[in-house]
Amino acid sequence: MISLLRGLISARTAANVLLGVLTLLAVFHVLVALGILPAALVWGGRATASPLDPVLLETISLVVTLLFALIVVAHVGYLRSPGLRAAARYGIWLVFAYFTFNIIGNAASLSSLESLIFTPVSFVLAILALRLALER
Repeated sequence: MISLLRGLISARTAANVLLGVLTLLAVFHVLVALGILPAALVWGGRATASPLDPVLLETISLVVTLLFALIVVAHVGYLRSPGLRAAARYGIWLVFAYFTFNIIGNAASLSSLESLIFTPVSFVLAILALRLALER
């Protein structure tokens, strides 16, 4: 499986696609936090309990998304910092685990739109993160 994944996509391409999707995801979280997109699309459709909940939850989501982007940037070497790159070797496995579990969460969402859109997105992100994690 490892050689198959390495043969399908290069680490640099996986990183670039992952960063592109994480950027779009960050914009999405900002739009939800600002109320431009409905909060029912996120957090399993449960983020609408109070007016502050979607903002707080989307702020957390945005911070996590940006942290994951930093891990990818450091892992692939776009950001040259030996300590950060060493931490990113482990962090990329965290990114992979997060998106793997996120597949389950999105599939079980109360929002059918969230399930329909974000389950496959999480699957692709998990595969891309796995590809990077397998890179030495």
